[in-house]
Amino acid sequence: MLLATSGEVIASLDRSYAATPSATTDPQDWWRAARTGIKELLRRCSRPASVIRCIGVTGDSSGFVAMDREGKVLCPTTLGPDPRFQDHADHITRTVGARNLLNLASGPATDANAVVKLLWVRDNEKRVWHDLAHILSPKDFIRFRLTETLVTDASDAAATLIFNPKSRTWSKQLLASIGVNPAWLPSISSGQLIAGRVTADAARESGLQAGTPVVTGAGHIASAAIAVGVLHPGSALVELGGDGAFFLPTADSVRDPSGRLTSTCHTLPGTWALTATGLTGGEGLDWLMREVLTAEVAQARRAKREPLDLLAELAAEVPPGSDGLLFLAPSHPLPGFAGLGYQHKRGHLVRAVLESGALALRQAMGAAEALKRRPEQIIVTGSGATNILWCQLLADALAQPVHAIPGVSCDAIGAAMLASSAVGIFKNVDEACAKMVGNRTTYQPRRAATEAYDAVMPRLTRIDEAFRPRVVADAAAAAT
Repeated sequence: MLLATSGEVIASLDRSYAATPSATTDPQDWWRAARTGIKELLRRCSRPASVIRCIGVTGDSSGFVAMDREGKVLCPTTLGPDPRFQDHADHITRTVGARNLLNLASGPATDANAVVKLLWVRDNEKRVWHDLAHILSPKDFIRFRLTETLVTDASDAAATLIFNPKSRTWSKQLLASIGVNPAWLPSISSGQLIAGRVTADAARESGLQAGTPVVTGAGHIASAAIAVGVLHPGSALVELGGDGAFFLPTADSVRDPSGRLTSTCHTLPGTWALTATGLTGGEGLDWLMREVLTAEVAQARRAKREPLDLLAELAAEVPPGSDGLLFLAPSHPLPGFAGLGYQHKRGHLVRAVLESGALALRQAMGAAEALKRRPEQIIVTGSGATNILWCQLLADALAQPVHAIPGVSCDAIGAAMLASSAVGIFKNVDEACAKMVGNRTTYQPRRAATEAYDAVMPRLTRIDEAFRPRVVADAAAAAT
């Protein structure tokens, strides 16, 4: 994506490198897509590379790239969660202890953590483990190809499970317990600092100008937070669609005894965050459109309409609470529809899926309030930020205004903002946000709808307590 200093998107381009986001891919394919995409982007917008003053990078925080001493990629990698790695997540929990993990890494081991996937490589790819010399996150690998520097930021480092968010350093205790060599890890820098400059080789491959500054950058959700001005405590980001993440900056590192929120770091110095993923994502909607409402989706596409808009029209005919129908997200121990009856129609299914994210977010906000960290301002972005019904549902469920800032690839815009402040286009990230953040649409809560969701919450809480007692108990023990 190429942006003007006003925040206007001059041109953007997507290049595919895998069939699905969670598919195993060769990191070299990311670089091929990036370098050829940059060339094509410059050609399409008829801009010389010399006009580009700085480059920002962002990417998925769950993957990793294994390289040897010469910087050669040693094996394919997987982005996102993968059930193949669950045994290794359980192994880390047993080895380190659930309480120690929460104390040292501020989160449990999951099948999405980079170090969990790394241990799978250790046990299944002996040659890779023998030759391993460097470990990078996806965005840091792209920057390495551009600059040949080995750096990461705190937001990506915190997602690995071997980083202590409180001290903002790699955890020596975790590294020793798990058996990861600290020499393999990159140095930590702030996201808005220059990490290197485009090399002559990278310039030849990508069409960029050699010497162009490249900043450290940040992971996907931290970059998206930058794009909408969620920089400091008091404001929070909600991503509608995509990862469905909740991101709440804090002035210190704090743990959530309920286990709903994970402590992490913002990419900015001196700022931490509480976060959760999979709350308001698009997985349930994608399933509905792919398996259940295929005729409606086809109808929308024939009419050249966004399928979500047509589905939202069906959901709008259903009252708040979906007449008793609840949707439990794929991440829930018992996913699916609860209370489904003959009285429910297509619109009920859609509304229940949309409401599930709003109610999950309400639970996350309750956990933040218990920690005295409830945000005064909620900013919504992502693919669903243009959908009126979805945004209104959030305001109603939270009993609080929400401000929607639609935008394509907000994380890329956030990376550009970080870069612009690094080279003096703006004096700091706050000024970059003041100049570049787009217009917002505000949705006010409706009392009757809020009361309907108040009535739904006790039932949802009973379902959660039936399936999540061990997780909550472990988190509470770690916080004492």
